[in-house]
Amino acid sequence: MSWIAIRATVLSAALLISGASDSAVAMQSRGTCGGPGISVDGDFEQAGFSACSISQAGEVTLHIRPETEPINPSPWYAARLTQREPASRRVSLSYDGARHRYQPWFSPDGRNWQRLTLEGTANPAEQVSVMLPVFSRVAYISAQPLVPLAAVSDRWAQLVAEGHVVALANGTSINGRIVPLYRAGPANAARVHIIATRQHPPETGGAAAIDGFAGDVIDRLGRQSCASDAIIFAPIINPDGIVQGHWRTNAGLVDLNRDWGRFTQPETRAIGDVMTDLARSAAIVSVLDFHSTREGAIYVSRTADARASAFAAAVAQESGLAVVRTRSAGSETLKSWSETRFGSASFTVELPDSASPQDAATAGRAIAETFARSFLCADSGASQ
Repeated sequence: MSWIAIRATVLSAALLISGASDSAVAMQSRGTCGGPGISVDGDFEQAGFSACSISQAGEVTLHIRPETEPINPSPWYAARLTQREPASRRVSLSYDGARHRYQPWFSPDGRNWQRLTLEGTANPAEQVSVMLPVFSRVAYISAQPLVPLAAVSDRWAQLVAEGHVVALANGTSINGRIVPLYRAGPANAARVHIIATRQHPPETGGAAAIDGFAGDVIDRLGRQSCASDAIIFAPIINPDGIVQGHWRTNAGLVDLNRDWGRFTQPETRAIGDVMTDLARSAAIVSVLDFHSTREGAIYVSRTADARASAFAAAVAQESGLAVVRTRSAGSETLKSWSETRFGSASFTVELPDSASPQDAATAGRAIAETFARSFLCADSGASQ
């Protein structure tokens, strides 16, 4: 069984309005409500719901709405529940502007997560329910296991401290958060590869894949005698959207993967400037932009050269992702802009929503092996 076949991770969330039923004893905006022995809040990083209600029986409903419209239906949600006595709880997810997409995850501490099964819903719906396991005090329900930005920063800081990567000067988001960039390999490399993720907040499968990808590729660079190649990692392109629990956009309510070439947002502009500067003295050989969606796929241009096409085919064969051919120009995605601007072999890698973080990391390692054979130090033969 391929890693794709393993059932699933979840994504979904956002912000919302909504009307409570007559049985609701609490219905408050701003993501806070209280009822019989239970309270719900969104006062934490990545929280995502616009309102909540609690019935007389203590059943919780989270009302989930996008941050802006129109929008790709990626309904993220995350809430914290606090209760005085140990008990199970029924939680309903009520969507405005979307249908249910991501199976819920549960955690009693915000660190250890388990995937839950919906009650009697075989098809996506505008409202679904799930029973939480018995918990006391605090618990979390979320579209995906929560990974704080600080945890990602700490992981890369350790790689910096160990000498595996170098932190680059970079830009900041609308709200002043760092948009981090890291380089593995020499500063004067003649060939540069760009590995990016987290343009869209709920797409945590792409981030988990990069965890596996980066570990494998950085290790290969350390073992190989190759001074020609460097890899630039952009692991958090949209920090504001992640923190705010957005479905798709940054703090400016712009889909960053529709802003390449226009560069109206500081996040895309900062990375675009770095790539343009690098291209003055090096070739931008390849660009891999990691996301996740309903079905796993690797997107490659219809006009891609033989090496890029062979790479996509090899990734598909080894990981089970489908190859999807796209037009080479006219789009404002990172993939299209980098191919048009630099002539790079550019790909969007979509992990399936159903991949757990562990499965996505495994996929990332498999893709890294194929990437090394296809692109890394290819002219020197060091990757063989």
